Amino acid sequence: MSPLPVIDISGSPRERGRAHGETLRALVRARDARWREQIEANCGMASDRFIERFLLETLFLPAIQRLTPELLEETRGIAEGSDLPYEAVLAAQFMDEEWWWSEPFLGRHHCSGFGALTADGAIAAQNMDLGVWMDGFQTLLRIEDRARCLESYVLTVAGIIGLCGVNSAGFALCVNTLLDLNHRSDGLPVAFVARGALERRSAAEAAAFLETVPHASGQNYILADPTAVLDYECSAAGAVRVPYPVANRAWHTNHSIASGDRDAARATSGWADHGRDSRNRLAAVERRIGDGAARVDPGLAQATLSSKDDPRDPVSRRKDRGVDKPATGFTFASVIWEVGAHPAAHVAPGAPCSHEFATYEFAKPALRRAVAP
Repeated sequence: MSPLPVIDISGSPRERGRAHGETLRALVRARDARWREQIEANCGMASDRFIERFLLETLFLPAIQRLTPELLEETRGIAEGSDLPYEAVLAAQFMDEEWWWSEPFLGRHHCSGFGALTADGAIAAQNMDLGVWMDGFQTLLRIEDRARCLESYVLTVAGIIGLCGVNSAGFALCVNTLLDLNHRSDGLPVAFVARGALERRSAAEAAAFLETVPHASGQNYILADPTAVLDYECSAAGAVRVPYPVANRAWHTNHSIASGDRDAARATSGWADHGRDSRNRLAAVERRIGDGAARVDPGLAQATLSSKDDPRDPVSRRKDRGVDKPATGFTFASVIWEVGAHPAAHVAPGAPCSHEFATYEFAKPALRRAVAP
């Protein structure tokens, strides 16, 4: 495992994308090559043909252009900076959408996340579990958005605009896939929803965004600021807030809890196995976070993310569990986002049971702005 690349990007959206693509050109191009290998191995067609069909048979662009046009410009910049075809870089942004569009990818990805108010703010944390072929492409973006007076740390895969993150206003976001919910081919893809939410300054503002946009994929979003922790399951039918027995705490894995917009086609034996895994991980997280008397701090967060209560379905998934099956899941990275007076990012570039966390603080305190009470 190489050190986690942390790159600073600023300026206009196109300039931010170019800086991403240029700085990580070798890594972005290697990710593109390995992705294409996976496509051809799993789907039995040339990767160029796959990308062409994927873009032709989905209608994400109108929603992106209407709701997050700056992020489309950033995507163009990544293509320019990395010297890759724009269509390939664009299609790579639709990672969650590829999972439901392409049958071989179903059920192979897992994430475990939670959020809670703390003594001096809030924590949102998760294990981001992806296919083992993505190992080595872990990247942390430090984004300076001068127009919004906002800095963000965003965990991502090299060449993709973002997965989850925390900003200097004191707002944090975690996500997990919900493939058991219905999708739509004309909605806003997950990466654009996540980055769009991270442009907001509070959990309430991000919730309003989630409730407004059309969602391309089933996805859970945990939102945290120093005043509230909210959780939304989003799908083709819209956003549904998840109720929890403990106020301002949330914990979630990869099966829906509150939404009724379920995809009947997922009720298969293979999906049943995936559901078992998700429920076992949810139980492990709930045992630690669901106790309202437990004091949530970075130490408890790290212990929860590192847990392996059920050896068959652990929260922390080492890469060597799937070393001979490149499409199977492992913990690509683990994050603990802290928000409050001093927001910070704690990131481990792999399973937290075997990788150490590094802490990243915001470089420009003048850009911080407290969330209004």
